[in-house]
Amino acid sequence: MLSNTCKYALRSIIYIGINAKPGRNVNVRTMASELDVPMQFLSKILQVFVHKDILHSVKGPQGGFSFKKNPYDVVLWDVVEIIDGPELFEHCIIGKRACRSHDSEQKKCPVHDNYSTVRKDLAAFFKTESFGKIIDNYDNQSVDFLAL
Repeated sequence: MLSNTCKYALRSIIYIGINAKPGRNVNVRTMASELDVPMQFLSKILQVFVHKDILHSVKGPQGGFSFKKNPYDVVLWDVVEIIDGPELFEHCIIGKRACRSHDSEQKKCPVHDNYSTVRKDLAAFFKTESFGKIIDNYDNQSVDFLAL
């Protein structure tokens, strides 16, 4: 339901959070290789987050990316909204427009009642799940991030 661009953004921002340390940025070439994402494409995606003041970018041999904002202050919703927009959380799962079921006169789509609950729960998760929390959970797990 998320675009590939959005998935790349989420994975790369988590990767940065895991691997960037004070004084050590994450090199985009290394990140692109390890995440199996085209480097030029990944660079463009990450620059969007630099312009939104979420990430910091440094040029040169020691260059790369790191968090500018506190990772606990950046939630999944922020990334999805920037890349894909809020449509996932507003639109009908089988239609092309926002679900307007608040109008009792309007016919609902066949999956509206069930999907409405899922959509609200999903939006709540994306609005509360911070990158800081995800990074902490990664640090406490034995799962290999690159294998995901």
